[in-house]
Amino acid sequence: MLRFRKAKSDAVTGFLGSQTEFAGKLSFSGVVHLDGTFQGEIISRGTLVVGSESVVHAEIHSNVLKIAGEVRGDLTATERIELYPPAKVYGNIRTPSLVVEEGVIFEGTCSMSSVQADIPALASSTVDEQPGDEESMEAISAQAWPPAYDEGDHLEDERDDKGPLHKDSR
Repeated sequence: MLRFRKAKSDAVTGFLGSQTEFAGKLSFSGVVHLDGTFQGEIISRGTLVVGSESVVHAEIHSNVLKIAGEVRGDLTATERIELYPPAKVYGNIRTPSLVVEEGVIFEGTCSMSSVQADIPALASSTVDEQPGDEESMEAISAQAWPPAYDEGDHLEDERDDKGPLHKDSR
């Protein structure tokens, strides 16, 4: 039986401001916005937003990463990574979905094969998580993918000199 959770809000649950310097291991679930300087390791069961003024030297494991600042280190995301200008990313990326906007600098390798739940365990479990919920969370997050794209649904008018519409068979 598939259990459904109430949709989580995109409201920020944690914030490290621009005058913040942090070194060590940061573990969280929910949405955290980082605008300061960070060095160490970040483990998240939610979303990490790295602001445009941030400088991060870390190995990062998360569900979703949204980066506009400078990040040096290996990045792993189970859902997606989004890079926005003026982001500078130096390191290796593993994610099933990658968005890179114009103006971003990325130096490293990218592997877009399916990333299983490789995120290390959080230091402490949150109250609403129960054993077995990870499987239902994966099922719910899979629904976030867009519906299958069928090239035949969006044919342009490709008429040849003989008149009838033809479809390129692939």
